[in-house]
Amino acid sequence: MKEPATNRPDFIPASLPTSTSCYTTTNAEYSLNGLWEFIFLGETATDVLPELPQNAWEKVLVPSAFDASVTLPGRRGLACYRCSLEIPPGCAAQLWFGALSLWSRVYVDGQLLRENACGYEPMRVSIPPSPHSLRELLVLVDNRFNFEITPMHEPYFDFYQYGGILREVKLRIRPPEGPWLEDIRVTPGENYRSGAITVDILVGGEPCGKQFDLMVIVDRHERQFLTSLRARTDSDSSFRFDLRVPSPRLWSPQAPELHQLKILLQDKDGKEQDSRLVRFGLRRIQARDGRLWLNDEPLVLKGVNRHEWHPNYGPCTPPSQMFSDIQWMKAMGCNCVRGSHYPQDQRFLDLCDELGLLVWEENLGWGQREKTFASAKFVEDHRQALLSMVRESYNHPCVFCWGFLNEAGTDSDYVRPVMEETVALLRAEDPQRLITFASMYAFTDQYFDLVDFISVNTYPGWYGCEQADKPLALIRTRLEEIVASVDERGLTDKPVVISEIGAEGLYGWRDAHGDFFTESYQARHLKAAIEAVLDIPRYSGILLWHFSDVRTYSGGRSLMRPRTFNNKGTLDEYRRPKEAFVAVKACFTDTTETEVDA
Repeated sequence: MKEPATNRPDFIPASLPTSTSCYTTTNAEYSLNGLWEFIFLGETATDVLPELPQNAWEKVLVPSAFDASVTLPGRRGLACYRCSLEIPPGCAAQLWFGALSLWSRVYVDGQLLRENACGYEPMRVSIPPSPHSLRELLVLVDNRFNFEITPMHEPYFDFYQYGGILREVKLRIRPPEGPWLEDIRVTPGENYRSGAITVDILVGGEPCGKQFDLMVIVDRHERQFLTSLRARTDSDSSFRFDLRVPSPRLWSPQAPELHQLKILLQDKDGKEQDSRLVRFGLRRIQARDGRLWLNDEPLVLKGVNRHEWHPNYGPCTPPSQMFSDIQWMKAMGCNCVRGSHYPQDQRFLDLCDELGLLVWEENLGWGQREKTFASAKFVEDHRQALLSMVRESYNHPCVFCWGFLNEAGTDSDYVRPVMEETVALLRAEDPQRLITFASMYAFTDQYFDLVDFISVNTYPGWYGCEQADKPLALIRTRLEEIVASVDERGLTDKPVVISEIGAEGLYGWRDAHGDFFTESYQARHLKAAIEAVLDIPRYSGILLWHFSDVRTYSGGRSLMRPRTFNNKGTLDEYRRPKEAFVAVKACFTDTTETEVDA
């Protein structure tokens, strides 16, 4: 194995601060966010690790998108990030990446450890032990579109796809000897109101089928000792046990109460081997009798779709911006946000847990058709990304459903194998949460029977209304036709949600005509859509497209997108509210627009 060149003046160790997220932590976890070394390699091929020059490296901030930077705006190609790691000799470790986009490879000391082809998939990389404490980490990323390599990413997606280390990076040090806690999942039980939970633990680093002793602390109450826990099967090291939370409090958007669970793994002498702290909420989400229910109370979703994007940061918005975005959504009267169209940053989900905002979490997908579904690599990458999404987001009480494959070709037979396999996988991984997908085929979709609630993207009064004298009059008619069609197909037990609806409004464009692209037309459009959905009993909610204006594709395809933006936000890209914001808030909060302005 190649030794890291630690004597190079340009080889800069990454700092290892002791503070970590308080929401899901291990006993030895460090943030690797900060300044890394970086070099843009452009058109270099990706088949082998390229020769890296000793000079021409620069410093960049991680996380960030290199093609949203001052020096490389809009550039596509191969890039390399480099830093050093300090790991005690003889100890294994694990890297955790929130997102590497679009394609990536991770090397430690010149050894390839992981390749990934889904730019929004959270990823874990195991680092084998070494007699050396200083280790070299190289991360290759490539944001070029190549269907053979990255079939989950295609250039026609209606949002700009960036390259780089887009989200947090963490280093987890494994114990020098013995086992460690790989995963913890907390599931509210049937008697969740009285604090019943089921805990699933995956232990790493030991032979399958072994027994373990655990110490459990819930909300800093008395310690509980669980001795001689035996693995669920002889073929793995997973364990399940039931607990009861003292002084249970339910989680909801109105009262986002949270609990925490600390697990300490002990050896035979009672010495702590590893520990982990997770946060969870007690709540139940259901779809029955044609309605959505939260904690046995009827639930009507009032929300927006949101891309992780800001013109100053690209897709790498800092927590302060995430917090501000949630404040805007809550101020607008939202109780829900759809993370479109990829798994969300764990820091955003942490904030939604804390502040009380339901989240539709979905896997990467946008408008895939027959070519994509025929790709064996796409099918496998999609499957792996689903597993990673569920694994990382499972304990967030804000996540109420799993979504996938936005606006895919679900009016056709060729998607059936992937649709059925996806639903089966999600139900096996998480039997409690709801499952859905956003369909653009309200009247011809073949797969509504697979999901827990039906989600429809529809744009009456915007697309396809060129010959209409009164395009806004089309909105309620279309919404009534959608639920009538669903019920005619015998799906009256399925709740129906409008998952996308909207119109573009250019910030500051106001004129007497109030025509398309004016703020006033957009405001009237959204008002008509919300009032219709909330008035038609068959609907269980509406998610507007979109929270804020967002950059989309460039080049010739952008001719239909003024400014190369999707301008359907209730706020513009800098979060300046449009007239639509006032109109939506009045509808969602049942107040007048005059009261909202005041």
